Amino acid sequence: MTKDTILPKLPEIIAHRGYSGQYPENTMISYEKGIEANASALEGDIRLTKDGEIIMMHDLKLNRTTTGVGKIGDVNYHGYIDGLVTKSDPPQPIPLFRDVVKLMLRQDVIDRKMYFVVDIKFDNPIEIMEKVHKLLKTEFGEHMDTLARQLVIGVWHVDFLPMAQTIGFPICFIGLSLGAARKHFLHTADYLSMPFIALQDADGQAFIKEAHALNKKVLTWTINDEEQMHQCLTLGVDAVVGDHVELMIKHLWETPKSMTPEEYTKYLESANYMDSTRRKMYFYLLKNAMYYASRGYIGM
Repeated sequence: MTKDTILPKLPEIIAHRGYSGQYPENTMISYEKGIEANASALEGDIRLTKDGEIIMMHDLKLNRTTTGVGKIGDVNYHGYIDGLVTKSDPPQPIPLFRDVVKLMLRQDVIDRKMYFVVDIKFDNPIEIMEKVHKLLKTEFGEHMDTLARQLVIGVWHVDFLPMAQTIGFPICFIGLSLGAARKHFLHTADYLSMPFIALQDADGQAFIKEAHALNKKVLTWTINDEEQMHQCLTLGVDAVVGDHVELMIKHLWETPKSMTPEEYTKYLESANYMDSTRRKMYFYLLKNAMYYASRGYIGM
C-alpha cells in the first residue's frame, strides 16, 4: 500500500483570482496558469457593467487593478473596459465571464474535474444573478449538465440565495460570520468558504465538524503563509484558497505525501501556529470584528 492511500485525504488547492501570486488577478492568463500549475480549482470575482456585461473583477472600481477609472456599474464594457489592460505585468485585457465559462468547458479541464468558484460579492446589484442565469441558459444551454459540475455559485448574502438555487449549480456561501453560515447556509449551501481566522478556535473547529456531518465542504482563505498551510492540515478543511499555487502544492501536497503515516501524525501534532497567546488574542479580536462587520455591512 502506498503512502497516498494511507494518508488522510489532503485538501484541494484553489487558485485565488487565478494564479494571482504571479500573474494579474482575475485575468485569463492567471486562470490558465492556475490550470497549468495543477490547482484543483479556480476562484474569481464578477461584476456587472453599465451595458449589462459580466466581467471578471474583484473591486467595485477599475482604479486599483486596471488602466481605467470609475465604478464598473457606471461605465460600459463595450467602448471602454474592452480597451483597458491591467496595471500589473504582463498587461492583460479584462475578461468577460463568458470567457471563463468557455475555459471551464475545455476538454482537458473537464477531464481533470476542475471547478470554478464564482465569487458574487454582496455589493453587486441583485440583478447580476439574473444576468448570470440568462447568460448560461442562452449561450451555454446545451452544456448546463457539464457546467453544473464545473461552476460553483458563490454568494455572500441570503438575498442572492433564491436565484442561486434557480440556476441549479452547487452553491458556496462565502462570508465572515460563522453565525450567518449556520443560520442561513449550513443546510442550503454545498460549500462553506470561511476566512482562516474564523475557523481557529473551538467554535470554528466545531463548525467544520457540523459541516462535515452534513456532507458539506469547508473552504478557507486566503492562505499564503507556510505555517497557516500547516495549520489547515490540522483543521481538516476540504480546500485551501491562496494566491501562490506552487507554495500550496509544496506544503499541502508534496510535504505530506513524502511522509509515512507516523511521520504525518507527528507533523500534524507539531502545528504550533496558534500556540502564541498574543496571536490567539489578536485572532479573537479580529474574529469578533469580522462578526460585527458582517452584521453591519451584510446585515447578517
